[in-house]
Amino acid sequence: MADDAQTAKPTTALQVACDTEVSGCVFLMRTEADDRDRLVEITRQHVADQHGKEYSAAEIEERHVREVEL
Repeated sequence: MADDAQTAKPTTALQVACDTEVSGCVFLMRTEADDRDRLVEITRQHVADQHGKEYSAAEIEERHVREVEL
């Protein structure tokens, strides 16, 4: 039986997607909201390793991280 209190409240997560689809990159990741720092760091590393670009954590947050409803 589902917990009504849990189903009534929408659940959110953080999502990040690479915006370089032209290069054939497929990078989409979701995590819990309290895992924001790790999500940003993984994204920074991806962009540096795969695309040769360095961004600060603030730039990654602004450009890539979105809150999504689950």
